[in-house]
Amino acid sequence: MQVSSSECFKQRAVPQIPVYALPDDEELRVRLAQAGRSLYAEGLTHGASGNISARVPGTSRCLIKPSGYRFCDLEPEHFIVVDIESREVLEGAGKPSIETPFHTRLYLLRPQAGSVVHVHPKYSTIMSILGKELVPMGMDLFSAPALAKGIPLSRFAPLGTEELADNLVEAMREHVACLMPHHGVTAMGKTIEEAANNARVVESLAELQYHVMLVGEPEPLPRNMLDMLVKVAGERGLLV
Repeated sequence: MQVSSSECFKQRAVPQIPVYALPDDEELRVRLAQAGRSLYAEGLTHGASGNISARVPGTSRCLIKPSGYRFCDLEPEHFIVVDIESREVLEGAGKPSIETPFHTRLYLLRPQAGSVVHVHPKYSTIMSILGKELVPMGMDLFSAPALAKGIPLSRFAPLGTEELADNLVEAMREHVACLMPHHGVTAMGKTIEEAANNARVVESLAELQYHVMLVGEPEPLPRNMLDMLVKVAGERGLLV
């Protein structure tokens, strides 16, 4: 019997372990699993698609989702330890995500980035297929103010390739999220929760733009408002 994403989330919820009781590595594993399950339950990805990772603070290592796992099935011990520079697997029995190249490249690009989230939500994928960048508009931006800098569209490249990693680096050099043609959205943040929230808000903005385009042309918020939001993001200590 097929289990819905919400049922999957309820049946296999990760225990809410107080993070102060765990070493850094274990804390990150728990938070990654929790974030992955939430994103799956909210419909931002499906099947075994998508990937999520976190930099281990003070090291050149990251934890990344293994291939073949649904977000809703992730347990803390499933995440694989990868060297950010060499991409060598340092710990874990599974195969790291096919998109490990762009995760590690983004960590090298943005030293303050602590997490990368890549998901395949409906409206973001629609906008990417149409070749549309997202227009920074609407009040949802206030919950992810760094997105006021814009959500560009990267160039297309095959899955798991260095070309795809190059394209993500180019698109996200000055941005915390981008659409990927025919593919979905990638978002970064200083924390796992921030990266996941950025991905959620990108999908909300994509849905808004989809519906606006049915009746007219999307219009961004005024420039002074967008500049204010970017300033707020910096003041909050978010990745900008």
